[in-house]
Amino acid sequence: MKINKIPMIFLTVWTLCSCSVFSDGKRQSDGLYTGTAIQEISVERTQDGRQFVTGLSPQFVMERFETRDTQGRTIIYVALTDGDTGGLIFIDNHLWATVSRQDALAFYSCRGYVTAIQQHWAKEAARWADTLLAVAQETHSITLHLTGKSSLRSIIEVVNDPSLSQVGSLIDLGSNPLGIFRKLSSARDTLVEHDNYQKTLQQLTGVTTGTTEEKIAEIIKPEDVSFVNGGLIMAYPRFSLEYFVSNGIVKVVQQPSFHQLSRSQAALFYLPGTKWDQCTLQGWRNAVPAQTFDVLPHKAP
Repeated sequence: MKINKIPMIFLTVWTLCSCSVFSDGKRQSDGLYTGTAIQEISVERTQDGRQFVTGLSPQFVMERFETRDTQGRTIIYVALTDGDTGGLIFIDNHLWATVSRQDALAFYSCRGYVTAIQQHWAKEAARWADTLLAVAQETHSITLHLTGKSSLRSIIEVVNDPSLSQVGSLIDLGSNPLGIFRKLSSARDTLVEHDNYQKTLQQLTGVTTGTTEEKIAEIIKPEDVSFVNGGLIMAYPRFSLEYFVSNGIVKVVQQPSFHQLSRSQAALFYLPGTKWDQCTLQGWRNAVPAQTFDVLPHKAP
């Protein structure tokens, strides 16, 4: 009897490990890190901008957000960790302009600084968006050259992703059947958690500006809430997402969560030589020394 049961145990282990592998293969479409470097990505004005930005692998993304400018247009922005282009701006879901790497870094760090010491940048999101549009270069199409080897810190490195845990190898399981079954039970729980995480992440990334606070809470209640001047922040640190809500309506969708990072990892916004007093709506572009972006912010060791 024992001889007949052992193959079944290892068959179950293989089934679980196989599921984990197949899950990893789907991560790019789910918006999670795949580990596969994309060499070239072409973006056209006719493409669905939001689909492109939310689908871009976090290994290439320093930040992304959606808001409205002072004209009421939907602004979708993604800052890149790799290549010659610092960021892309989409207006009303269509590619509109590029942002230099220098400007993308200054925009990121200064908004982080403002969030850390004053008030969340999202309260003035429309005006911040206007200033970014003012320095951007209009374009109808672009080809991004991405290697996945950038020194800039990506979203995947600041999010605490519970779905990345792996099933232990067969060698780690040992020969004790009881120990094996315990390990398998834990592995099943991990896979269930992974599936739930993916489903919730997909729903959260589907939230757009104009969505009601109640609809977000129906997906999952916030992991952190902060009452700030002009509204509140519904933060989801596990998913590295946050929503700035004013009068019950989402005004800004932000990834990663600037509010969370400003309280726990403010060093992510640090750039040496920055003139922090110039991190204002009027002066942010000149706050960061031009040579800084070649080396910082670094990836975690």
